[in-house]
Amino acid sequence: MKTRSKITLQKNLITVLPCLVTLFWGFFFLYITNGFANLTLESDRKANLFATHPELSIRLVGESGRVSTLAELAKQQNKVLVTEFIYTKCRTLCLVLGDYFQQAQTQIKLQGLAQKIHLLSISFDVNQDTPARLKIYRQRMHADENIWSLATMQSAGDLAAAKEKLGLIVLAAPFKEFVHNSAFLVISNQGKLLGIYDDDDIEGALTLAAKSSEYAAGHKLQ
Repeated sequence: MKTRSKITLQKNLITVLPCLVTLFWGFFFLYITNGFANLTLESDRKANLFATHPELSIRLVGESGRVSTLAELAKQQNKVLVTEFIYTKCRTLCLVLGDYFQQAQTQIKLQGLAQKIHLLSISFDVNQDTPARLKIYRQRMHADENIWSLATMQSAGDLAAAKEKLGLIVLAAPFKEFVHNSAFLVISNQGKLLGIYDDDDIEGALTLAAKSSEYAAGHKLQ
């Protein structure tokens, strides 16, 4: 009887555990989307961001250990930035974003835009993503340093600022993972936010970046 009970219990656990995991992530998804209300977050974010003209003062630590604000980094590059938010341990959404950035890198090379457009991946994992980890991520993504830079937010305070000013959502998940939203931000070489695009519209982000770089170059010539 005990053996049968154990077998029955094991079968029940095998049946129940996947359901519990599914329920957990279901509730987690409901929480992050505010009961699905935040599924339109990116469109809401666009309106809110352009209404407030946020100061891009989030401090970033680059692969060399140098600290700059997001606005300063754009000015230092003197290029239009296309920016994404990631963490290097991610094996789901961030890999998709990385794939889009790889495609963008190829496009920038083929179209001779390396002097005008620069890609920037910003990690929000302030505790784990050190400059050394960023270098490993660069190698994994085959990122050309002349086109694609990586940085980590300097502190939890900078992550809080990104959440408040840029509408970034980052929630801690089990096993030191995160659930987060995503988008591509386009930032001028003067450190001003120009546009924000859904995570499946890298083409739109690149188009705006190219047009903005041409506009800036035209005004310099004048």
